Amino acid sequence: MFVSELDRPWLESPFLLQGFLIEDQATLDQLREVCRFVYVDRTRSAGDAWRSEPEPASEQSERTAGLGRFQAPPEARRHPVDFFALLRSLRSAAGSGRAAGQASASAAMAPWLHVYPDSIGIRNGVLGEARPDGYLPGASSRPLLTGMVPPRRAGADVGRDGSRLAAGGSAGMVYVEPSTPLEEEIVAALPLVERAQSLLAQIAQDVQRSLNPDLERLRGVVSEMVLSVARNPDALLWLARLRKTDQYSYDHSLDVAAHVMIFGRYLGLGDESIATLGMAGMLQDVGKLSMPERLLHKIGPVTPREYEIFKTHVEFSLQILSASPQATPQMLEIVARHHERCDGSGYPHGLKGDAVGLMAEIAGLCDVYCAMTRERPYGEAASSQAALDTVRAQRGIRFSQSTVDQFVQCIGLYPVGALVELNTGEVGVVVAQNRIRRLKPRVMILLGPDKKPNAYPHTLDLLYDQGSATGVPCAIVRSLPPGAFGVEPSEFYLA
Repeated sequence: MFVSELDRPWLESPFLLQGFLIEDQATLDQLREVCRFVYVDRTRSAGDAWRSEPEPASEQSERTAGLGRFQAPPEARRHPVDFFALLRSLRSAAGSGRAAGQASASAAMAPWLHVYPDSIGIRNGVLGEARPDGYLPGASSRPLLTGMVPPRRAGADVGRDGSRLAAGGSAGMVYVEPSTPLEEEIVAALPLVERAQSLLAQIAQDVQRSLNPDLERLRGVVSEMVLSVARNPDALLWLARLRKTDQYSYDHSLDVAAHVMIFGRYLGLGDESIATLGMAGMLQDVGKLSMPERLLHKIGPVTPREYEIFKTHVEFSLQILSASPQATPQMLEIVARHHERCDGSGYPHGLKGDAVGLMAEIAGLCDVYCAMTRERPYGEAASSQAALDTVRAQRGIRFSQSTVDQFVQCIGLYPVGALVELNTGEVGVVVAQNRIRRLKPRVMILLGPDKKPNAYPHTLDLLYDQGSATGVPCAIVRSLPPGAFGVEPSEFYLA
């Protein structure tokens, strides 16, 4: 059976991840020692004794009404795809797009391209410019759900932003599978990422020229990203983590935006709130453009005076964004508070507890995590596992316990883009999560057992326990920081 919730916080239990299958007596005995009762999700359980009855077609169509137009047929989700071949096609498309226009790029991606009925950025198979107002009128007002929704209680079916949460199932939980295969969604999300990076560069130029930045086009791209996250969150996370430019600030901004949108979706926030988080994540550090470059790139500790100067970037960000009519009050509030901390140790106002606000806390937590897991001018990147350990150490101190708990469960031990080593000695990068067996993701093998690069990396789905040469099922033994064994995942693709 699949245990979806305990009678205590997950981080206060010996279990690594929220949600797991009980497949042996030892795990069941351990569970009995720490819990009086648990919630079981029969839709994700295995075995005839615990598997739920097939869902009536009418109920299934009603439950997926908000995402139904993005549903991929089951046979498409099961169809094996050469993931490395897809990545080579995308790289080729990016190169041909820059050299000969978007039509050539679309031709290179034709075998992978799928046009969504409501997609704004892809028309008739050609990548185009998004209409800034194209998303909101036709968007679903339902929240975008990921793995689970808390057990339904009387009066508790309203999200924190006022949007209504979906009703729970018989076990009190709802699980929503990605409606689009990863490979298909990466093709749809790639032009969004490229446009976002281009618009961030344009905004930076406007700020440096003392011009008011036009945020309308960026808002249109972020709105389309919300749809992409609803279809398959792994795609945007993959691109944000592994598609690098020569500008750390742009990469970090996109990274934060992807994480806040995915985390907001995990919490069941409405699409409007998720889009606001995405905009804030993109722009919350725009004030650093007004800071001395030597301070931003300083190697080593900063002096107390330098730290005071650095903290003023929040005020600069607010001054820049406030001049734009597209900056909403909620977005400005997130930008103003994303460096505040629950214990009052943050800045600029030293807010405490609930005064920080959930949305700002989400932005601040994702900002810290993304900074640790990406190489910076003044420091090396940490592994995702080390970064999560650091975040957990701030639980109940700088960040609230519940927010940290949910973030750890949302990201998982082996998030998309993480470099990992297998028990076979091979090194790979996590391509996609498995929402049931969280410790068995899909991995692309970059290095062989001898740590030599694979000319044509293949993907390995650990869910199916594919055995090694010795017959032992392949498994991840540890998470690695970027650059381990001389490997930088982005060098293999989309660099």
